[in-house]
Amino acid sequence: MTDSESAKFMKLVEREAEPHARDILRLSREAHAKSSALNSRIESYISNRWAKGWEFFDGVVYATQQDGAMLLQRADEVDDDHSPMREALALINSAACLVFQEIRTLLLAGFWSGAVGRWRALHELAVSAIIVAQQDPSFAQRYLDHGFVVQTHRLCEYYEAHGRGPVAQQELEKRRAQAELLSQKHQASNAPKRFRDSYGWAAPLMPLNRQGDKLVPPTFDRLEKMANEDHRRLLVMSAHGHVHSDSAGVVAAVLASDTEWALGPTPGFPQQVTRPAFLTMRSLIAATHLGFEPEFNEFAKVIGLCGASAMQLALWGARAFDEDSDPRPESGPS
Repeated sequence: MTDSESAKFMKLVEREAEPHARDILRLSREAHAKSSALNSRIESYISNRWAKGWEFFDGVVYATQQDGAMLLQRADEVDDDHSPMREALALINSAACLVFQEIRTLLLAGFWSGAVGRWRALHELAVSAIIVAQQDPSFAQRYLDHGFVVQTHRLCEYYEAHGRGPVAQQELEKRRAQAELLSQKHQASNAPKRFRDSYGWAAPLMPLNRQGDKLVPPTFDRLEKMANEDHRRLLVMSAHGHVHSDSAGVVAAVLASDTEWALGPTPGFPQQVTRPAFLTMRSLIAATHLGFEPEFNEFAKVIGLCGASAMQLALWGARAFDEDSDPRPESGPS
């Protein structure tokens, strides 16, 4: 394009862009009713096609919500040496409950690619819960402190770059000072990274390098192996494409078939996400519930029974989505 052609095009854009945008708004209002009706049919199809599976999904959500309330209340009421463990596991359980509901919402609406990304988050929560539950309460405190330090660093960086943020500057300075103390407390001399770096909370669990002078860096695949959750590594690698929208993720999300592109919700693939989600929740619930108390007291008995029941629901749910193969997307609503 020559300079003259470019100048003409820019004048066209300046003259026509605003009225064209208003036309798009008008047309989108007219199209909204049609698209809403189609989306409702897709959601109805997904809901009815896997009705028993969604019943178990709702059961797991309800169970983790009720259990979460008990865990959080217990963590608030009891103050002893085991308190950091209760707080960490209660928070992880609550976060998992939220993510599990996000997966359900996305799948029912026909957005399986987004649900895959949220499963990746659920998997990380499960790995973290298992590792934290296997350690002592001081390690759980390290996990909690790492969260405070990392979030403070992110808030400070954003405020420094943009002069604004959800936390006022005075409060940020207090947080920054506290975060610095925590970083100094937890930073190991033989750790290869800073405490605030990714998975810095897990650094003391890493083996020494070949030279024997430094710990190897904590990475998620190493944490998966420690938690005995590395059998889902191939699923994690596939999910990364949807989390980061790399080239493979884009192709998988958009090309529904050789002749069909997805530009909106689709009725296909819910069982490919729900089954791993159910099984991941089973692992997470086992860790958060059974690792919550230091001894087999009355609360441990109650929460253990609740956890076992939720795990049973999750197992039933995984089986419900595996009874037979889902029809091809073409056989769904039109």
